Amino acid sequence: MTLVPNLLVTGILAIVFSLAFLAWAALFVERKNGGLVLILLAVAMLLAGGGIFPPVIGILIGILATRINAPLAGRRAHHSAALSTFLERIWPWTFGACVLAWLGLFPGINILGYFFGVNNPRYTVILIVLAFGMLGVTVFTGLTLDSQRHPALGHPEAS
Repeated sequence: MTLVPNLLVTGILAIVFSLAFLAWAALFVERKNGGLVLILLAVAMLLAGGGIFPPVIGILIGILATRINAPLAGRRAHHSAALSTFLERIWPWTFGACVLAWLGLFPGINILGYFFGVNNPRYTVILIVLAFGMLGVTVFTGLTLDSQRHPALGHPEAS
């Protein structure tokens, strides 16, 4: 999808907005309106031909990023200390599983199809569900970890 009628310009704009999103997410997301800027860059990616999934995921990331500097009072975990400890401990594993699921989706499906001739739509659907499911689990465990103000996160107040 694009609003630009020229394919060359569409490609250039998609790359520019994607690089701007990447730079903002890496360097400036913790600023006052960092999450809002991420959302706007993701919408610009969507309108400039950046695909469907990257901008949608970018919008979700931007929404979560708006909570970075928000007070933690509203994000306190509403579950037992044992469950909080468990969720804190499994966060690195859920993050790793999420990365693997996304790598299995891309470039994994392309590698399976090109080098091994595997073109089963079921694998694609399973990997899509797994990738988005693990993204949700990773966000949940990450928010739980953050809400506990763990000293390993580097929060000044936690020291």
